[in-house]
Amino acid sequence: MDATRSDRNPAAEPPDLSYQWMIFGILSFSHFLMAMFFFGWGPLAPMLKGELGIDNSQLGFIVSAMYFAMMFVSVPSGFLVDKYGARVMLMLSVSLVGTATFVLSLSSTYTILFLVAALGGAGYGMINQITTKGLMYWFEPNKRATIMGIKQTGVTVGGSLVGLYIPFCSQIMGWQRAILVLAFAILCMPLFSLIFYREKPDLPSEPPDDPRQPDRAKGGLRLLLLRPLVVTLTLLFALYAACQSCVVAFLVVYTEEAFGLSRVIAGSFLTVAMAAGTITRIIFGLVSDRLLHGDRVVPMALLAMIGVVGIYALTLLGETPPLWLLYVISVLLGTSLVGWNGLAITLVAEIAGHDLVGSIMGIVFTISWGGMVIAPPVFGAMVDWKGYDAAWLMLTVLIGIACLGFSGVWLRQRKGRVR
Repeated sequence: MDATRSDRNPAAEPPDLSYQWMIFGILSFSHFLMAMFFFGWGPLAPMLKGELGIDNSQLGFIVSAMYFAMMFVSVPSGFLVDKYGARVMLMLSVSLVGTATFVLSLSSTYTILFLVAALGGAGYGMINQITTKGLMYWFEPNKRATIMGIKQTGVTVGGSLVGLYIPFCSQIMGWQRAILVLAFAILCMPLFSLIFYREKPDLPSEPPDDPRQPDRAKGGLRLLLLRPLVVTLTLLFALYAACQSCVVAFLVVYTEEAFGLSRVIAGSFLTVAMAAGTITRIIFGLVSDRLLHGDRVVPMALLAMIGVVGIYALTLLGETPPLWLLYVISVLLGTSLVGWNGLAITLVAEIAGHDLVGSIMGIVFTISWGGMVIAPPVFGAMVDWKGYDAAWLMLTVLIGIACLGFSGVWLRQRKGRVR
């Protein structure tokens, strides 16, 4: 059995099957609302550039500030989730993003936007550790990739809706008021979580961690981080994250500037990409759980291959490509660069086990989010210097390396060399 496959211990099934869906709903809806802040920068970009005179490099630095804050808080928040549990950290995380969204609605300068992005990133940087910790307790192993994929659809649905919500509502009430409504919705969630969230089910005994994991009494976290598989996956996730951050931040403004499309139509491409990612997270989670018996690596390699096709296609477009072709490319981009998260999180969580899931998630994704910190300003600078084609080609190379990397992991699995 390879290191990425989940156990099938029936004792891990929580007895309170009804309330696990309440927990799932709280975690998913919180992630959904926070994702509207996270992915809102792409649809906001044309308005921010027009009203505040921000160029592509500055837009990249705003997005980078958000990712840097995510990376900065990821490790300490992971330890705090393991120590204090998901409930307290969920309320803190959502409160930070809600506050950032409220301040964003009042922002009028580049400096404030930069600081708002950092504050929101600090809150958003905790959510994966929190939701994974909660779902690891409440759902049995043979459902985790599916449940994690469905939970992650809250992220992509949020990204889909914000791609339509901001351009449409901005025309009616202005972008500041549209953001203010979103802030109010986010700030309602900490109170809801305080009242209804339960830390974990009442089990007769704690489900055992995967027996493949290092002994927690012997420096398990250090041993986990030194495993070649963990190191390799962390670096490959960084490539995925770099490409995702650039596509999300620049797809809307690219289609508006390069092809002269309206903001609503340009925003719809991000919506389509997010919708494709939503479906992918569910379908690939089911395929991984049911058809591939817990193998997470093969689907990750396939998603990277789809990403190569989607990003490279952007470099081949003429001056007036048909809209249907842009939507097809958006589907490919969303399938790959939005759909990978659920599998990645499940893979890391299963390697870590219950005890260290928050800590290991924090460390692995801190390093991975380094790709998100570096890539947007580099992409923006490349656009200002050489144009969009060169920037998209750069991303094609990065996701191509990820494809080769996951293929290599799979081959080593077949030979029994992965640990």
